[in-house]
Amino acid sequence: MSAEGRPAPAVGFHTFRSYAGHPGRDGANFAYTEVGRLLGDSAEVRPRPHDVVELFRTDEAAREALTGCDAVVATVGPHAYLYFYLRERLGLDFRIVRDARTALWNGYLQQEWLSAPYLRPDDVLYHSSRYSLALYSMLFPGLASSRQAVCYPLLRWFPEELAGSWTGSGGATTHIGFVGRHTDDKNHSQAVDLQRELRRRAPGAFRTVAIGEGGAAGEPAVPGYTCRPPVDRARLWQDYREMDVLFFPSTSSLETFGRVLVEASFVGTPVLASTHAAASELLPAESLLPTTLRENVGFTTHLAARLGDVDVAHAADLLVAGAIPPAGRGHTHYAGHDRLLLDLIRGDVSVAPSAPTAVQQAFLDRIRMRGLDLPPDPTTADRMIGRLRHSFTALHRRGTPRHLATLAVLLARSGYRRKTASFARKSLFHGEDFTNIGGVDLQLSHLIGFEPRFTITPHRDEGGSPC
Repeated sequence: MSAEGRPAPAVGFHTFRSYAGHPGRDGANFAYTEVGRLLGDSAEVRPRPHDVVELFRTDEAAREALTGCDAVVATVGPHAYLYFYLRERLGLDFRIVRDARTALWNGYLQQEWLSAPYLRPDDVLYHSSRYSLALYSMLFPGLASSRQAVCYPLLRWFPEELAGSWTGSGGATTHIGFVGRHTDDKNHSQAVDLQRELRRRAPGAFRTVAIGEGGAAGEPAVPGYTCRPPVDRARLWQDYREMDVLFFPSTSSLETFGRVLVEASFVGTPVLASTHAAASELLPAESLLPTTLRENVGFTTHLAARLGDVDVAHAADLLVAGAIPPAGRGHTHYAGHDRLLLDLIRGDVSVAPSAPTAVQQAFLDRIRMRGLDLPPDPTTADRMIGRLRHSFTALHRRGTPRHLATLAVLLARSGYRRKTASFARKSLFHGEDFTNIGGVDLQLSHLIGFEPRFTITPHRDEGGSPC
């Protein structure tokens, strides 16, 4: 029974657990686990957990798991289209609440493209940022016929005792932190460049520690720069407290949010960041570095791409001058979002429109997308999703003839053979499953030829945006 005395809705969801060999959990992995915990702990819903692999395997299993649900929350990465397909196929009636965790990238774009023919007015797409909501609204005008909201119930899981606990390093050397994958799309090399520039200007006065997956023997040898794999969440929270500033130069095409920005904000850690994605809605203006975008370059949504560069020299100017920006307050935007998500699931809330910042709108105005045509009609969508459903389940039956045959088909269809071969090895030998966002979902797009591309047009200076 709900707090208002009404029967609590029955809510279906997959109990998300990252597979044992996962190389490094990202924000999406944490988010799906946390949403499952929220639903399991709440007295305001009747949780009906299921195993999505078993559910998608047969109509009978799907009917048993989904019949009687008032809502289904898609905690399955960018595979919510399978719930839409099954709802229609089985003649069921429940609200679907799903999310978009990445921006200009195949996985969630494919999810929305395939889901579009099945949308109902009470279905919900929730986003981690105003930037994400504005981007998807622009790319999928049909979303106007259903509901969207900015909702990310992450503060519930932050350690309350660490709120505002930032101390800085307390030493003579300024400690700069970089948190994220050590990859090109995250602009990791610019953290190295910054340390190199700071050493040139003020030898021994700065050190940079890069925390994340991907750094090892190939890291450049720059005095004062070190890298470290993530150890555990407790250690990372301590790192935020002891950094003098977090450097977040990411211009990744995947970026919708930047969970590390909210974590740093919660602790009170100052940040220097690019203007990309959600940074301009989460951080004070003093934190935003001039960011130059890569114009007239053809990008594919199949690969994570570096869309630009921050001004490293300007960042060095600020740091050498001791001009550390004030801490952000972005975490306060997400207060009460656990309550908001429950209300969205129940259909009890009308969410006011949220506009992008001027920086975000200027970026969106420059995006030119190709290959994201009108969504398929229901018959075509049924055919496409039916095929993806069978391949999805086959990829989770490790070592069987269907598993091996599906890997062979993916290799034959792939336009990125090296990437697909890497996926096949991890699927065969490490048991990679759909919980590695960017694995199964990305490979399935080869089967239906889904690969939009985009460019960023030149900026026309009309006296406005730094974008």
